Amino acid sequence: AYPRGTAIGVGLSGTVGLQAVVAQGCRAVGPAFGVTEADGNMIVELEGKPATEILSTITTNYLSDEDTALVESSGLLCGLAAPGMSSVTDGDYLVRQIMGFRVPAIMIGAEVRQGDILRFHVRDATAARGDMQNMIGRAKTERMFTGSENAGVPLAALQVSCVARGRALFGSPNFDLESVKNLLGVQEPDHAAVGGFFANGEIGPVGIAGVGINAKQTHMHGFTTVAATICDFRSADSTPSSTDTRTSDMRGEDDLSAWE
Repeated sequence: AYPRGTAIGVGLSGTVGLQAVVAQGCRAVGPAFGVTEADGNMIVELEGKPATEILSTITTNYLSDEDTALVESSGLLCGLAAPGMSSVTDGDYLVRQIMGFRVPAIMIGAEVRQGDILRFHVRDATAARGDMQNMIGRAKTERMFTGSENAGVPLAALQVSCVARGRALFGSPNFDLESVKNLLGVQEPDHAAVGGFFANGEIGPVGIAGVGINAKQTHMHGFTTVAATICDFRSADSTPSSTDTRTSDMRGEDDLSAWE
């Protein structure tokens, strides 16, 4: 057993690199709000109004009957827009739990800064399924159109899923696993090389990274599945030889595009 605080890293070099896909597990409710006052992990004001007042408005005016049932079963969550996003869409939020209240402030599981964009979220199995299928489809499409050298040949995948997903969210096991297998493009999915584990916090980019070797910043996520496909980026028409440094010498430049 490793002591608390231990970190283990694996480096990939040469022609081997990563393509990362992050699928969300929550759905936004209500409009987005700008944080106008914050203190550490406390959101004091949203759009110049007390944060608890805005929260009351959300629960009173913006939740459908389905949303209310989801809040009663698994609580209301806060999503902070990922830093550095030029435009924010539904999948661009880093979801955090509400830890408590110090009226008029809402305390969440992350540091908040004035100017951050916040939107409330609910855990939703239907939305989680849809986002996973959308992300897998996007990754496969990007690989198809990005060209053989940048697309890479998928070899195996590492899947890290939030402990709040799995059977507890979907009602049946292995939904995420069966979806991740599709990234590898094997004829027999049961033979797909996929390993992984459940975690309380998942590290990855927003959306997709590494397809076409495009770098993206990584973040700590919640309620997501992160799938990292290990790919060989050697050109499909190249053949190994003693003079081909891409195959005989694996000390080439590291591809950190999916994790920068």
